[in-house]
Amino acid sequence: MTVNVVQDFDEAALADLVHEYFDVPRDQLHAAATLDELGLDSLALMELMVVLEDRSGIELLDQLQDLSLASTLRDAARVIKSAADSGSPGPAPAGQHLPTPRDGG
Repeated sequence: MTVNVVQDFDEAALADLVHEYFDVPRDQLHAAATLDELGLDSLALMELMVVLEDRSGIELLDQLQDLSLASTLRDAARVIKSAADSGSPGPAPAGQHLPTPRDGG
């Protein structure tokens, strides 16, 4: 995922990441679903933010304090896009190992 992908982020892109990393069935991933309803917890939310930051090269974590487990996919995508639009480049992690999706459980 490049910086442009994060800046053009929408709920479909977020749904893809949630499915990929947390094995949430696609039929549960709709814009009005809250992160809590999707079975994510606060640790999963932080993991998701780290993945987005690593993939985009933009420091996002400090700007994503508005997200909570009560956020819908639509709300979360809007906050992420806004953070990416105003984010500052993070350190270039040459050769850093990026997080991978969780093993089926």
